[in-house]
Amino acid sequence: MTAPDEPPHGRIASPYAILTVLALVNFFNYVDRQVLSGLVVFVQRPAASGGLGLTDGQAGLLQSAFMVVHSVASIPLGIAADRFVRRKMIAVGVALWSAATALAGFARTFGQLFASRAAVGIGEATYAPAATALISESFSTGARARALGVFQAGMVLGGGFGIVLGSVVGTYWGWRAAFFVVGAPGFALAAASLAIRERPRSRAADRGPRRPFSTELRLVFGARGVAFVYAAGILITFMVGALQYWGHPFIIRYHYGGDASMSARVGATFGPVVIGAAIAGVVGGSVLADRLERRMPGRGRLLVVGLGPLLGAPFVALGLWTNSLVLLYVSLGLGTALNSAYAGPVLAALHDVVGARAHATATGAYFFLVHFLGDAFSPAVVGAIADRVGSLRVGLSVAGAVAVLGGVAALAGIRARADADKISGGTREG
Repeated sequence: MTAPDEPPHGRIASPYAILTVLALVNFFNYVDRQVLSGLVVFVQRPAASGGLGLTDGQAGLLQSAFMVVHSVASIPLGIAADRFVRRKMIAVGVALWSAATALAGFARTFGQLFASRAAVGIGEATYAPAATALISESFSTGARARALGVFQAGMVLGGGFGIVLGSVVGTYWGWRAAFFVVGAPGFALAAASLAIRERPRSRAADRGPRRPFSTELRLVFGARGVAFVYAAGILITFMVGALQYWGHPFIIRYHYGGDASMSARVGATFGPVVIGAAIAGVVGGSVLADRLERRMPGRGRLLVVGLGPLLGAPFVALGLWTNSLVLLYVSLGLGTALNSAYAGPVLAALHDVVGARAHATATGAYFFLVHFLGDAFSPAVVGAIADRVGSLRVGLSVAGAVAVLGGVAALAGIRARADADKISGGTREG
């Protein structure tokens, strides 16, 4: 990969066209990531019935395998995305995770499936910092949260679609076929990513000598305001990851007596509920955050990030503990919408306080922290709690309580937001 100041190439040049391609990439990223949720009930079957006989703890570790690798790789790949051609990094990452997803369909043991899911994490860590940096540099500051909200909508939309696809394909064609189906589109998206016209970094970003890695990291982590942004992202993502992964198996276990043959039916209902709620939450939260930010600079976006999980907590709790299936879907839908509102504003708040040349580094650090300390372990933690106390309901309730702490962190960050200006002083474009 050549240096970032190479002449621009590619036919996809307008900000909205770039956003469309990258949003589709993010959508299929989360389809690949969450398809396993719709397949848990199948891989937990005994080997004689076509499964791998996994426990709740092992099933949770499969998601952690992906997330841990993704998290560890995010910071160095984020730094690389600030130094090399981003469209090429995105294309390589998409092709890599697609191949690894398809290989999961050949797994014969827990270890093989674990390894294939871990490999997916490397590919997805390659694209995310580069993609969000491209979007931030393609849109004005005033439209940044909305643009990143569209991109981040792939997190919940793709996650919901992955659950539906996994449950339906798993029911009618088997869980192995589901991995083949979701891996295929990524190769076309890799080719589309190469067609993006990336602006030379020497024009789009801060001028001046290239800073050492250690300096860039100090600039990102050096202000208390950013620590609150990261803390909010970690704690909210912990709950979102656990609920997305375990929501489908939870409904089958508590409302259908654990009957795996109901997987397609549950997926066809739960998936659209998650998708619709996510659209409302991500888009509504992003639009509201930009408006509030114009009225309350330095506070508006964090206010949306903080209030979402606090207002959503009662709905999540009601959905988990009710015996009514209708009330479950309504409550979890409302809870999902409110807990999804943070997705665009949290990245916009982060990019507001770092210079353009550090956007990908800051984003890489964000993805490292929110995944490594958030949803990398939340499915495994919830699964371990379920194994220990015999209740998946209790495990998911713990995750819901963690999201509340994330809302508190974001609101606390409003008072500390002034300190974040220390990061951008002298690095931000005038």
